[in-house]
Amino acid sequence: MNNISKSIGFIGIGLMGYSLIKRLSDCGQVIYAYDKDKKKLSGIKFNNVYSTDDASEVAKKCNVIFVCVDKTENVEHAVFDGNGIVKHATENTIIIDLSTTLANETIKLSEKFKHETGGAWIDAPVSGGPEKALDGTLSIMVGGDKKDINIISPLLNVISKKFTHFGPVGSGQVVKMINQILVLNNYTILAEALSFAKAWGIDPKEIPDALNDGHAGSNLLMTLFPRMINKDFEPQGYTSQILKDLTMLSKLAEEKNVPIPMSTLSKQLFTILANKSEQNLDGISIIKLFDNNKKI
Repeated sequence: MNNISKSIGFIGIGLMGYSLIKRLSDCGQVIYAYDKDKKKLSGIKFNNVYSTDDASEVAKKCNVIFVCVDKTENVEHAVFDGNGIVKHATENTIIIDLSTTLANETIKLSEKFKHETGGAWIDAPVSGGPEKALDGTLSIMVGGDKKDINIISPLLNVISKKFTHFGPVGSGQVVKMINQILVLNNYTILAEALSFAKAWGIDPKEIPDALNDGHAGSNLLMTLFPRMINKDFEPQGYTSQILKDLTMLSKLAEEKNVPIPMSTLSKQLFTILANKSEQNLDGISIIKLFDNNKKI
């Protein structure tokens, strides 16, 4: 990999951030990392990865900074708090926001950052989960100026199988919501199908191979359905994150008066799951709502 700079910054070490830092480190990139949770920060033991005391120190050392946090307000905190990126950012700073955030708020944050520092903002939400982050095969939806994207494209190529530029800042977040319509509603559909199979005495383990070559086939059928059967709820993405994304989708749909009946129902189901479950499990734990004989 040809480094676009001697070092890059990375803020946010959740499930996805951890995998992305490992991927970038394995490819020889020097990284200055920060997370508000010091335990997560101390857990990073990869080559060429150095911890920092705050986000402003990351900006002092690096022109290109990835942000990968759980919600819009935490992106804002990472950038604009007293010890945020903005403290040491310059016109050469490029923020690559991998988080899934509200598109309209992303636009506002990017304009504020440009006004205060002259720096650039690229929204680049991802799809594929931690496993695809580790092997560099994520799908990335990108919004921002073409000239800025050309600068950071070598980094995106390291972590993605494909990234697509959809337009100005905010475009990536809109396409991520389209992705979530297609993916998150399938969580509830797969759970419904599994419940139906069990009720009629069909061995659900046979379903993926039996149906995958037809119109029902999908990578979700082949990967998530078996995990539902085995009750493998180890988080690759949290129920709370799914509910957060469906809530954002609802807000954006309302803004444009777009009907989203399927997503609205999925949001209701994940709200019930989040309220009943004592653990923040993987989103496939939605199957628990379809099992009348088990406690949530």
